[in-house]
Amino acid sequence: MKYRWNAKRRHGIHSPFIYELTDKCFQTDISSGDQVVLSQTDKKLKHESRSIEITDHGAGSRRLGQRRKISAIYRTSSSSGKYGKMLYQIANYYKIKSSLELGTSLGVGTLHLSLGNPKGNVTSIEGCPNTFNEAQINLKESGLKNVQLISGTFNEALPGLKERYDLIFIDGHHDGDALLAYLDTLIPNAHENTFFILDDIRWSASMKRAWTRIMQDERFHVTIDLFRMGIVLLRPQQEKEHFQIRL
Repeated sequence: MKYRWNAKRRHGIHSPFIYELTDKCFQTDISSGDQVVLSQTDKKLKHESRSIEITDHGAGSRRLGQRRKISAIYRTSSSSGKYGKMLYQIANYYKIKSSLELGTSLGVGTLHLSLGNPKGNVTSIEGCPNTFNEAQINLKESGLKNVQLISGTFNEALPGLKERYDLIFIDGHHDGDALLAYLDTLIPNAHENTFFILDDIRWSASMKRAWTRIMQDERFHVTIDLFRMGIVLLRPQQEKEHFQIRL
């Protein structure tokens, strides 16, 4: 994994947090046992020819219709490959005790977060009933015990969440105004070191505008651009900085 940053702290000293993230966290390997589970899921979903009817409460997909093959849904998933590995690495290295995922889809991101720290708990929300059912099957087959799935829209589910989370992964809706609203809603569910991981920050013009506003928001002292995803932390104990990291 290669990385670069474009911001320095005063006197040219790079952020110790970014050194730790890139030189330690992002160098963590997926264990051989976990790799077997992930490979089995990858093989299953990659070749799954069944189609399901999608109820899309967000901005929708540019490429896929309302009825979609499971293999096609999986191909467009942000939570497989290097970004899935990143979710695993953060959950594993920082011993994430409690994660919240907005947008379960087929459960691939959920799987990475769960395997990353089996002693932690993952709560995941999915608005499409058919996709929710597929995720339940996939996660059950993987033998996971630390995942709670919630069926419902984000607006329905979020008011009932009272917990503070170490990691919040927003992987759904893909509308800039909605993303900003979710962040505002979820800040009371975060602490100063919570990882907010935002998917598809360049998916549309509205998402790009939202990402620019988030980078400028004085509440967030660390913003990290991973090209497809963005990472945001409150971290009021440090100077406001922005970084670009190439996975």
